[in-house]
Amino acid sequence: MPMPRPWWSVVVAAVLSLAGGLAGLAYADHGLAREAVRTGGVPVEIVRAGGGTGARPAVVVVHGYAGSGRLMRPFADTLARRGYVVLLPDLAGHGASPRRLDVPSVIDAEVAAVVAHARGLPDVDPDRVALLGHSMGAGAAVRAGAADPRVAATVAISLPGAGDVSAAGPRRLLLLVGALEPGGFRTAGREAAAGDDRRLVSVPFVEHVSVLFAPRTHREAADWLDAATGNAPAATGIAPLRRVTAGALTLLGAVSLLIAALTRGHRRGTGGPADAAAGRGRTPAAGALARPRTWLAVGLGGALGIVGGGLGSGLLPSPVAGYLAGYVAVAGGVLTAAAGWRRPRPPRWTAVLSAVAGGAAVVVPVQLGLTLMVPHGDRWWLLGALAPATAALLAGARSLAGPGWDVAVLAALGLPPAVAAVLGLAPGFLLLIAPLVAVLFGVYGLLAAAARWSGADWWHPVAAGAVMIAWPVAVALPVSVG
Repeated sequence: MPMPRPWWSVVVAAVLSLAGGLAGLAYADHGLAREAVRTGGVPVEIVRAGGGTGARPAVVVVHGYAGSGRLMRPFADTLARRGYVVLLPDLAGHGASPRRLDVPSVIDAEVAAVVAHARGLPDVDPDRVALLGHSMGAGAAVRAGAADPRVAATVAISLPGAGDVSAAGPRRLLLLVGALEPGGFRTAGREAAAGDDRRLVSVPFVEHVSVLFAPRTHREAADWLDAATGNAPAATGIAPLRRVTAGALTLLGAVSLLIAALTRGHRRGTGGPADAAAGRGRTPAAGALARPRTWLAVGLGGALGIVGGGLGSGLLPSPVAGYLAGYVAVAGGVLTAAAGWRRPRPPRWTAVLSAVAGGAAVVVPVQLGLTLMVPHGDRWWLLGALAPATAALLAGARSLAGPGWDVAVLAALGLPPAVAAVLGLAPGFLLLIAPLVAVLFGVYGLLAAAARWSGADWWHPVAAGAVMIAWPVAVALPVSVG
């Protein structure tokens, strides 16, 4: 039987979005040459634009906590086309680095090694090497600039504290902070800007992550570096959103294709009962959220999850990812126990197929357009712990509240770790990554709604969601020494 036109419309739109995103990513690299090297054990990507003669200025671009050199590629897109040689390192515990993180002793030595490598490049003027860093990387850049008077200029984005800034250095310091960032970052920027040859710029309408992709950020940084290094660029454009926009189109297309695959067997009116029959053997009551048992389980799951998070933070080699793994595993177990629910055994190959498709729909576009998604070293252990824990949470919420109502349960369970982070009982970095984790859960909500609408078995979105949420979190968050 032919599928209805709306289904084909979704498929065509998804393919066009995917094609447009991939074309945009290819265009983002147009005219740029990339080289992968290692210096002092640090993986570094070196980016140059074609053409030009003589020694060029260089910029070492230092990512922040849970970032990577790939995340900072938009700065290379902007600065390389203005004539700079741009170096993008993966610091210890991040990206492709084989080392664990030890702040600041390891990363300070690594930044110094990359600066030395930049000065030794044959097409770089060693007296025109500058630094640009974000968050943790801003602190490292400031310390490196203060310790090395040869650094031509320093750009610090979202500097976490002003303690490393002194009257002696770094020289030619530009501080950028998002207007929507927590107050501590704005205070640090004001304190660090006190002195000569320094400037503080508040970038409107952005927070801790989006400040990296704001046109104002790129324009201010590029103009400051040009003035400090005497660079007279032939091209003065900026490219903060080119790569991210193309990656977002790719992500939209991939997720839309996944949703289209889930709904291929859609027959109007069958979604709710079929989903309920597959998952629980009965249709959940519309008042599932009004049952005291539901919210007692949510409260108990959140409270015990805090304890589980503390244990996971100590047992796994990433405090933040370990905390999340422990929290979601315990909270999901409490929800499942409260529901008194036993899931049927789906065909294994179908569950694996759903997990692979769901993970690929998110991981591949993020790898191409945003940050590194290839696991290295201990991140395989983190992924192995976080993926089943996330599946337990998603399945537990679904079994307790029923299809459609589980989203409210998941949203409620997001509050305890946020409160714990504010009170100092959980890693504070949870507050900064909360919007990104919420986006991943939002994509899962779309998949769950599509499966419910089409009458697909409950475990399709659970298997897909577990991988698409766990993979980016496990791979992006750094591994540490303990």
